[in-house]
Parts: sequence; C-alpha cells; structure tokens
Amino acid sequence: MRLAVRLLPFAVIAVVGCANRGNVDLLEARLREQEDQLRSLHAQVQQTKSELTASRRLNESLKQQLVQPASHGENVDLEERHFRVKGLKINSLLTGGFDRDGQPGDDQVTVVFTPVDDQGEPVRVPGRIECALVDPAQPEANQRLGLWTFDSKKSEAAWSSTLGNFGFRLELPWQTPPSSRDLVLHIRLNAANGNQFETSSPIRVTLSKPTLGANRSMP
Repeated sequence: MRLAVRLLPFAVIAVVGCANRGNVDLLEARLREQEDQLRSLHAQVQQTKSELTASRRLNESLKQQLVQPASHGENVDLEERHFRVKGLKINSLLTGGFDRDGQPGDDQVTVVFTPVDDQGEPVRVPGRIECALVDPAQPEANQRLGLWTFDSKKSEAAWSSTLGNFGFRLELPWQTPPSSRDLVLHIRLNAANGNQFETSSPIRVTLSKPTLGANRSMP
C-alpha cells in the first residue's frame, strides 16, 4: 500500500506529461495549417493586384481611344503584353469571300481575326500568321486550296481598328480557285514568345459562273 502511494505522484506526472505533449503537437499542427493558409492568401492577393493593374492599363487605353479624334483611331495602342493570350477569335461578319475585280464571283477571301485574353479582350501581339483554305468536299489530297503566310512585320502592318473592330485584317487571293461554295478557313498564330494558337471557321464564297457550271452534273 505504501509502495502504491509512493508511485502515484510519478504516474500523475507521466499522464500530465503525455497530455501536455499531445497539446503541443496539436498546437504545432494548427500553426502549420495557419501558415499554409497565410501563404495561399498572400499568393491570391498578389494575383489580384496583378490583374487589377492589367485591367487599369487596358481601361486607360480604351479611354484614350474615346478621346482621340476619329482620324487617329488607328494609332490607338492596344498592345497589352502583360495579358496572356487565350485564343483567336474570327470576326464572322468581316470574314468571307470578296470580289475585287467586279467580275462575277469572288476572287479572294478577306480575313479579320483577333487574339483575345481570358476576358475576351483584344490583345495585339506580334507573330507569324499562317492561313489555310480547305475545301472538305474534295478528295483529301486536293482539299487544300491555298496556304498564305505573313511574317511578324507583315502581320504588324495588318493590324486594324476599323469601326471599333480590332484585329488582323488579311487578304487571301485565290491560289486555287474553289469549286465549292462552302469552305473551311484555318488560322495559326505563332507568337514571338513561342506560343502557338489556332482556330478554324466555315466560310461561304460566291463562285464564278464557269466554276459554278463545272460543278453541276451533266444531264
């Protein structure tokens, strides 16, 4: 009995020590969790600041466009390089067959497209542009009607801001005249920083009378 009484203080100390150790481990785990949360919040704050700065710069560019005279509209600089391009957007209203010579039928395709960021805003980026025109109605070996390439210098000169529509405006004269009205346009932009973006769109052209007649079956 005396031995049990003597050992009781040591048992109490051991239990208290284990409890304190458990509290310390729990406290350390909570501190590590809070540190992780603080790092995550700090990263979010930095990202938000960067996006806010980019938005302010774009807003200032658009304000300059509104206050400048119409004759200087093409001088508006929309080159916001801090935006990351997310893709290409073809202007379907301004893209399609075009008749330049006044003779029946189109003799080229006019293309207007724009690199855009994740908000759908135009981004003026330098790069090499490739345009391919395809006739899916033809045999596979004969589907491609033409391939047009524009280096960075030519693409920079092709940037247009007509009637508030910002983008590259390109003219693609026939390399092989089409025999079908419905074609497919493929566009690839090889940006100067090494990124590559592609998009495609169906287009409809007007055929010349001889070509249209040649496409019909004989009775």
